[in-house]
Amino acid sequence: MALNSNVVYTKSPFVQVVRDGDSAVIWHSLFGYPKVVPVESLEFLESFSEPATIRSRLGDELTEEDREAIEEMLRCYFLVPENFNDRAFLEEKMREREKEIISGSLIDYLELIMSEACNFRCTYCIHFNNLETSDRINNPKKFMRFDTAKETVDRYLEILRGHEKHVAEINFGGGEPLLAWPVIKQVLEYCRATYGSEFEFRFSINTNASLITQDIAETLKEYRVEIASSLDGLREGNDRVRLTKSGGGTFSKIMRGFDALTQSGYPLDGIAVTVTEKNFHELDESIVDWAVARGMKNVRIDIDVVDMVEIPVEDVVAKLMRIRRYAAARGIDVPGFWSRPAENLNESTLESRVAFCGAVRGNSMCVGPSGNIYGCGYSTTQLGNLSEIQSFHAPGTAYHRFVRDHLTGVMEMCKGCMIEGQCGGGCNITQEFARATKIVKIERTCDFYRRMTQEILREQLREATASEPGLLQTATERR
Repeated sequence: MALNSNVVYTKSPFVQVVRDGDSAVIWHSLFGYPKVVPVESLEFLESFSEPATIRSRLGDELTEEDREAIEEMLRCYFLVPENFNDRAFLEEKMREREKEIISGSLIDYLELIMSEACNFRCTYCIHFNNLETSDRINNPKKFMRFDTAKETVDRYLEILRGHEKHVAEINFGGGEPLLAWPVIKQVLEYCRATYGSEFEFRFSINTNASLITQDIAETLKEYRVEIASSLDGLREGNDRVRLTKSGGGTFSKIMRGFDALTQSGYPLDGIAVTVTEKNFHELDESIVDWAVARGMKNVRIDIDVVDMVEIPVEDVVAKLMRIRRYAAARGIDVPGFWSRPAENLNESTLESRVAFCGAVRGNSMCVGPSGNIYGCGYSTTQLGNLSEIQSFHAPGTAYHRFVRDHLTGVMEMCKGCMIEGQCGGGCNITQEFARATKIVKIERTCDFYRRMTQEILREQLREATASEPGLLQTATERR
């Protein structure tokens, strides 16, 4: 929007503020655009809580600095014309996005559910806890056959080829995918031999690591398969929640897999930690020290997304922020679902597709052993079937409706939230499980995400102001 001194402007009702001392981070809860501003700029913006012209506030002569600051407020929609409707403007933008959904051009990630079974039975398991609310867990086809995997890969690459894409991301998930290791190896060999000259493959696997042998480790290294694995704390904390089917601890089994990777010259660069009431009090900075000793760069910490722990939210927030600060000082990144909204502030939904994950963004398709298509491996919402994979994204299909109904600004439960455009309802699995069981308190999860976002922004604000930022400097540039 161009600056016009005679136009009546008003402060957008979607402007959000996190303040610390004489500075603040402001952003638009639908559009993003985080900025660090001094208190004077905040006061100027607040002066438009009642509609007014720029001339009535600053007179006829604007300095170059004033003009630049006001133009930036207009660009970020903090200051808008009196009759501007932020939500209607967003809805128009989102309608334009539907063309990308139904064309299939968003799809760039394939997950193969290699196994619906697992050799572990973790107390919080997203896979089993959510799938047990549907009939998917009872499907007789527990393991993916090579012919199903091959056909899926062929059809997926046809979709990419149709949109002139040459990078193919393929993930092996489950359950525990290594229970189907021979098929995984066949898929790796097939992709290289058949499509290696046309596509750049980026393989990944989500595994508990307990089945990794020296041979498996060397093959994963050969194909540069990115490995995501979990360790829910050190021995005592992990073995409270991450269990075998018979109820035994898993720490030693996991470490054998980690060691096999290290011995093959392919060590993990990070781990994921899931926190429940049973291991929350065991979680502390020692997991960061352990990661540093093994040369890792990140420790992902997530609070159980299908059963939000009954621990005061302020206690969870305080511990995560403390560990996060400690880790940062040691060169370790500590993200989680709780950091996603703050991370999403780096992009505006008006300029790119901002969503909580690739599934709701429409980027991914996940195919199970029976050929059914889901948004992600933990979802119970079927979006299609392998037999119709070439058209499963067509208008009116389950995929089209699923992605459309997760576009920014669409979800009723999110309207009015301070991070509506950055969170977009959080993890879809949390919502699915809540609907099926009536156990999860979505409101509590939302409160947790909001508080974590505020604390992360407040910390970034302190870092930014320590460097004496100028007027309306972006908050994310100084992360």
